[in-house]
Amino acid sequence: MKPMPDPANVILRPAHTQAIIDLAEDAIISIGRDQRMILFNRGAERIFGYRVEEVLGQPLDLLLPQRVINVHRMEIQNFEKASEEARRMGERREIFGRRKDGCEFPAEASISKAEVEGEWLFTVILRDISQRKLAEERIQASLREKEALLKEVHHRVKNNLQVVSSLLGLQSRLIPDPTTRKTFQESQNRVHSMALVHERLYESESLSEIDSQEYVSELTAHLFRSYGVSASRVRLKLHVDQARMNMDVAVPCGLVLNELVSNCLKYAFPDGREGEVRIDLHKDGDYPAYLSVSDNGVGIPADVTLWSTKSLGLRLVRILADQMGAIVKVNSGTGTEVKLNFSKKVQTKTS
Repeated sequence: MKPMPDPANVILRPAHTQAIIDLAEDAIISIGRDQRMILFNRGAERIFGYRVEEVLGQPLDLLLPQRVINVHRMEIQNFEKASEEARRMGERREIFGRRKDGCEFPAEASISKAEVEGEWLFTVILRDISQRKLAEERIQASLREKEALLKEVHHRVKNNLQVVSSLLGLQSRLIPDPTTRKTFQESQNRVHSMALVHERLYESESLSEIDSQEYVSELTAHLFRSYGVSASRVRLKLHVDQARMNMDVAVPCGLVLNELVSNCLKYAFPDGREGEVRIDLHKDGDYPAYLSVSDNGVGIPADVTLWSTKSLGLRLVRILADQMGAIVKVNSGTGTEVKLNFSKKVQTKTS
């Protein structure tokens, strides 16, 4: 068996070096200080379409689009004066090459330098990224199509829910019984709270999250109008963190807000008395967030609790709280406060 040669005694001849360079898929091009080509490997032949004998001694300009020739010349001159020995080209702009047939293509490249016998030699390693760019453009086009589809879905869902809300409103006008008519109005407000989520998602840049401040503000303004409550008689105080809520949280959270704020406006301030409704949505200790709706009205009767009431609205609050993994606390004294502490599985994101 022939012994392996000692690496220290192996001499790498120019032919060996050229063979190794020619194995590279990327273009490897060396130029002198005058920016004329002195090395042009097989990868460069494949990418640019020139044979090596056609380019040796020719200026590098041959491989560049006319509009970028001066920029490249200056870049190489500046690189010669720099202390670094290698750098990536085109960090602040796209770079392009030009094939023998005049066709341009996008590329990424790096340049290095070495001083040989008092002369600077520059080597560019260049890769054709046409296929990558084409794939990226296809992905971007696909994303734009999906974004347009999602926007259309949210828009149609919002419109359909608004139709349902309008139908409930029209039907309620034909009902003479005030209690039944009131039930229709409450259902109409619940549908509106869900429609508003889809409207916010339709207008949001992310298409999956809504701004909690905008949503809470619009929802409460609608409820005040719906119940004909003047903002000068019942003041609204919003203390909502700048946070993002995804759809899984926004819909049940909106329904909870709808029920709790509606209860405040219906029962907390009888006989035209004045007061205040406060909504807080914040991070709280170990919990990602908490939601609190409170008022300084008459308070709830001692014999009524969230767990014993037969009210559909409060039952919804209990069910939705369980769905979101929230712990509900009710404080009644001077007014009423209902507070939901969310567990960590609720996906709220603070900006």
